[in-house]
Amino acid sequence: MSTALLPALAGAAPWALDNNVQLSDSGYITQKVELVDVNGDGFVDVVFANSSGDATGGDQNAQPNQLFINNGGTGFTEQGGVFDDPDNAYAIKAGDVDGDGDADLVVGVNFTGQSYVLVNEGNGAFTRQDIGPSLNKSIGDLELGDVDGDGDLDIVATDWGSSQPYGDPVDQGASLRLWLGNGDGTFEDGAANLPMGMESWAVWSFDMELADIDNDYALDVLVATRGVGWAVVLKNDGDGNFTHLPIAALESNIAKQVNAGFTAMDFTGDGFVDVVTLQDGVGQMGNCVDIMGIDYCAKRNSVIINDGSGDFADNPNNFWEIVNNPPKLDFDAATLDFDNNGTPDFVTTGLRLGPNDKNSRVFLNNGSKFAPAAVPMDAAFPVVPELAQTFGLMFADFNHDMREDVALASRDAALPNFVLFGRDDPADGVPVDTTVPRIYDDNIKDKLGALLFFGKQAGFEARVNDYKTPSHWHDYLFDANLGDLNLTGDGATLTAHGRRLPYMEFALGLADPQELVTMADNDPKKYIAPSIWFGEALWRVGFTVPYNGSKTDTLTWQYCAIDAATNRTCVGPFTVELQVDPDDCGDGVVQEWETCDDDSATCVQCENTCGNGMCEEPAENNMNCAQDCPCNGVCDPDETCPEDCAGTDSDSGSMCGDGTCDAGEVCPADCGETDGMCDGVCEPTGGETCPQDCGVCGDNVCDPNETEESCPEDCGESASDTDGQCPDGGAPGADGQCQLDDDGCGCVADGGGTRGLWGSLLLLGVFGIRRSCKRA
Repeated sequence: MSTALLPALAGAAPWALDNNVQLSDSGYITQKVELVDVNGDGFVDVVFANSSGDATGGDQNAQPNQLFINNGGTGFTEQGGVFDDPDNAYAIKAGDVDGDGDADLVVGVNFTGQSYVLVNEGNGAFTRQDIGPSLNKSIGDLELGDVDGDGDLDIVATDWGSSQPYGDPVDQGASLRLWLGNGDGTFEDGAANLPMGMESWAVWSFDMELADIDNDYALDVLVATRGVGWAVVLKNDGDGNFTHLPIAALESNIAKQVNAGFTAMDFTGDGFVDVVTLQDGVGQMGNCVDIMGIDYCAKRNSVIINDGSGDFADNPNNFWEIVNNPPKLDFDAATLDFDNNGTPDFVTTGLRLGPNDKNSRVFLNNGSKFAPAAVPMDAAFPVVPELAQTFGLMFADFNHDMREDVALASRDAALPNFVLFGRDDPADGVPVDTTVPRIYDDNIKDKLGALLFFGKQAGFEARVNDYKTPSHWHDYLFDANLGDLNLTGDGATLTAHGRRLPYMEFALGLADPQELVTMADNDPKKYIAPSIWFGEALWRVGFTVPYNGSKTDTLTWQYCAIDAATNRTCVGPFTVELQVDPDDCGDGVVQEWETCDDDSATCVQCENTCGNGMCEEPAENNMNCAQDCPCNGVCDPDETCPEDCAGTDSDSGSMCGDGTCDAGEVCPADCGETDGMCDGVCEPTGGETCPQDCGVCGDNVCDPNETEESCPEDCGESASDTDGQCPDGGAPGADGQCQLDDDGCGCVADGGGTRGLWGSLLLLGVFGIRRSCKRA
């Protein structure tokens, strides 16, 4: 780092160098920069793709790529052992290609090299997996996205071919490359899905984008070309099959035959993607400079505005006026909402045309016009020699101060790469990010419909960004407690990144939908279904509809996003009805809301009737539901059916409510109010529960449950004719009468007087005979 750089970088540009946070300078030439929180610690790391090749190149131009780990916002350390060998990487992109929730690195190698994937194994370890179809290809750029809708990230790449020098008038370029992901870090050739012939050929392309240009949630392809020929646009049918789509706005004049780069973003706020195009604007060319033996001549940039049908107009209504768009050598543009007005602004960067040329500029957008920021903020970065050849840039908050910082790639071996930080200056610094992410409300409320079925998959696709393109995981809040939430759905296990990616939250059975709005994230009633990124700013959320014990219910939901600066927004809440799917019953699977599914006599509408306490004849019987239908015509030892044991002296199968007071039974319905204790007194009919208190027929005692008809031996006229003895075997008293135990206490009336006799007769008159004779 030159000493002259230090005071120069302290100027009034919005972004400036922190002298304590520098990247090591290894003398490499960087082609592109990528940002990714590769270790999931919440701090964004930096990756550089390095090669010294340009219009020509080969093995002699190979250089090591670099991964710099962010040390908590205080500095960066280059991590060794990741990129083992030098290569000619022109593009490195981060994405989860093996479906485990962390970021892998896809490396596109130029000059007939071998492209590959570095599969993230965690703890700083990576496994190289070569991309088979990429052998001997010359990759100028690539993008990741699920183009065929199978849930796995695919790769679309530009191939320069083998005709060197590239960009020469006879260079015809080569076809785009499509490699379809298998979900495990491996890829298959998808060339058959591309147009035949030259329709997918691009010449010397440094930049391509995957973007949904017609809002069908299928990723289309836009390819910039620096060689002879028009830009290439391919339309995706949603299954990963592409057709050539001519765009008149990219073919309107000869200047359009050269595009240095594309930046796709909705600049008008109408929900459709527009595109900033670099070095293909109309008007006289500017100065030319010699870079590595090649003349580069300045040209204006342009913008094509989407008309809502997937077609575009070139700079309509002077969206980017010529006075604000002088010829430049811009090679990259990155978006952000610099002024917090809810529309994406952007910064361009490229090669400096002279000592005082502002080669990195801030453009503000009001939704209908681009204009440079006011001086001195129009120069995004300090105008110093060390930043004269910044070929690429990307924004992220490296130090968690809620301001956007920037990583710069220098395309010069003599110049290092830089990380610049947003200045904390209310006059001309970078404002704190206070703008919520942008969720495109393309009738989101209708995407789940009005009725869902328990246990069925539900979900939808949405477009969400934080004014950057493509959308990255690190644009969203890092949440160390993410695993403590009630996560559900397809993205619930893919959270090694630790980010609160755009998500759907919902709860069941709310009386008021606004309850969801105020419900805490850690409330166990709240479900959170994280979305999965599948390219550009497109997200897919899917979940299984839960069952909460009621066969009719409601699901109240909203779709939300929280950016890295903690700005949160939601669309909703909405409510849908929940029911049991009629097709579930009889599918052979017992669902959570079913008790059976076998279509039998005891399974009615997938509810098991056996066990409800009712014998529902004729469907139920003793054979298929003994617990509800105990009667089988046989008096078993543990019988519960009184009809099976009718006529027996005792009901051996005690059953409360069968009308019989059985031995030992405590049942007011059968035995009356009694505590069931043996007390020596035979209770009135139906009330006794102790056999020892009441005799049986033939014991010479007329018990309360016996009559003259049912037991003449004890209760008939002959019962007292017992050869001068009382029925209980005792002798009559002096008066010739049998003495009575009138109160069950085991004593008899006093034979010396009449009080006991009259008392006994009174009791007999009131309560009836309790015993014919005192039991011996």
